[in-house]
Amino acid sequence: MRFARFVLLAQALVMASLSLAYWFRPYEMANLNGMLLMEGASVSHMRVYYGGLQLGLALFLIWAARAPERARPALMMLMITMAALVLGRLVSLWLDGGELVGFDLASLVYRIFAAALAAVAWYVIRERPEPEPERIEPAARRRVSEPPKPFQLGEVPPTLEPAPAPAPAEPAAQPFRRGDPSE
Repeated sequence: MRFARFVLLAQALVMASLSLAYWFRPYEMANLNGMLLMEGASVSHMRVYYGGLQLGLALFLIWAARAPERARPALMMLMITMAALVLGRLVSLWLDGGELVGFDLASLVYRIFAAALAAVAWYVIRERPEPEPERIEPAARRRVSEPPKPFQLGEVPPTLEPAPAPAPAEPAAQPFRRGDPSE
């Protein structure tokens, strides 16, 4: 589980960092991809889809890393997402007949590596699930004031101290009756 948690948190860190970069430096990040942002709507689009979506995924991965039962689905989501992005990049290269710009190549290699790490972590969790920790029951409170005595077979266990008698209750009020109070 430690390796899976490491993979999830490392991916969350990368995604959150890229998200912040797309939010605060959209022009520079677009230029790394060979894009030119001409309108305010394109800057907004860059911040929302490249920044916001990655931040959402990073928060999901952090949430999933906190509980063992959420790690496997999160790793599967990470594998599928990264594999889909790799496939999209490869199909784009094939259809456009383009070549990889430096940032695109680094992005492609990173996404292949991230998908492979997630696959390895998913496989390790599947093969070696962590054993459930033993539940230790809390000690019962003792009601007797004396220390415990060893119990021998055939003995009757000691009785508990009697509880203090409740304070006498006031008599219940009688309902109001009309007529002579002496009756």
